[in-house]
Amino acid sequence: MKRGLIIVAAVVGVAFLWLALLRIVPSSVDYRGEKIKLTRFYLDYDDYKNDPDNIDASETARVQRLVSEAPIAHAFASRKDAASAVFEIKFPGYAAGGFGDGKPDSDLLGFVVEIPRSEKGRYFLFRKNGAGYVLIDDFLDSSMPGISHVEEVNGNLVYSMDGRSERLVRPLHKVD
Repeated sequence: MKRGLIIVAAVVGVAFLWLALLRIVPSSVDYRGEKIKLTRFYLDYDDYKNDPDNIDASETARVQRLVSEAPIAHAFASRKDAASAVFEIKFPGYAAGGFGDGKPDSDLLGFVVEIPRSEKGRYFLFRKNGAGYVLIDDFLDSSMPGISHVEEVNGNLVYSMDGRSERLVRPLHKVD
C-alpha cells in the first residue's frame, strides 16, 4: 500500500514539475532581434519545423511583415555573402532555396524565402559584376510558387517554373 502511494505521489510530482517547467521554458523563437511567441514549447526542432501551427496566431501578421520587410544590402563581395544575407532573412524552420538561369557560369543568382503561414515567397535576384553581386530584384509573389528559373529578355526579368508554361515578367530596373 505504501509503495503504491509513493508511486502515485511521484507521478503527480513529476506531472506538476513538468507543467511548471513548461511555464518556465521559453516557448518563443528569436528572429532578427525580436521574440516571436510559439504555440507551445518544442523539445525537438523537427517537431517545430513540421508543425503548421508552430507560430502563435497572434504573431502571424507580425512575422509575415518582419520577413517581407527585412532589409537586405544591395551589394555583396561574393556569392556566399549574398546567400548568407538571404538566409538571415529566412524565418527559422521555414523554407528557402536558390535558382538561376541554368547556365554554368551564370551572372544571375536567385533565392526565395518562404513567408510563414502564407502562400507567398520573397524573391531576391542578384547579378554578378566586377565587384561581386548586386541586388537587381526583390519582390513578394504568390502567383508562381516554386519559381526555379530566371532569364533576362529584352530588358525584363522572366521568371518561370519547371514544366509549367506560366511566366512572371518584371521590368529590369537599372541599378547603379
